[in-house]
Amino acid sequence: MTLQVEEREAGHPNRDRRAGYVPAVLYGHGIAPRAIRIRARAVQHALQHGGSHHLLQLMLPGEGEPRLAVIKEIQRHPVSQEIVHLDFQAVVAKERITAEVPLHLRGEDRLTKAGRILQVGLQQVRVSCLPHDLPDHIDVEIGELAPGHVLAVRDLVLPPGVTVLNEPDEVVASVVLPRVAEQSAPASS
Repeated sequence: MTLQVEEREAGHPNRDRRAGYVPAVLYGHGIAPRAIRIRARAVQHALQHGGSHHLLQLMLPGEGEPRLAVIKEIQRHPVSQEIVHLDFQAVVAKERITAEVPLHLRGEDRLTKAGRILQVGLQQVRVSCLPHDLPDHIDVEIGELAPGHVLAVRDLVLPPGVTVLNEPDEVVASVVLPRVAEQSAPASS
């Protein structure tokens, strides 16, 4: 996905927001940090169609070729959840990057129907890969887990070219049976 960006004057983010832009900064891979801004509608479209963990092409003023970048941080307003600032990291297609990738747990409804309780340990993992191999998410099948089973980072099924940097023993999820309320014995007279 390609986003048109504009240079912005640092120190006036509220003026940019009122004008319909999201203030941002682009840094990394041998470039000095650049204050930029992007139309808020374009940002929303990019996030809705590609998620926040995918590779973007940024068209910068005065540059003929787009720059590859990933979103490193999204800052949101605490009440409205509106995006108030973005941090982009410039990347090179043939160099590995590290990024946080969310885990999508699949099959929780089957656990619930079977009377089991899921305990989630991790909601995302840190990965290393080439920019074009960066997944939007990693699917984790949990629907068939038996009570007492612990799913660890080492058990994740990863896309080709992706390496998880978390410790292999970190718990992704575990399954338990609900505790039955102990019934107090009736008092004898």
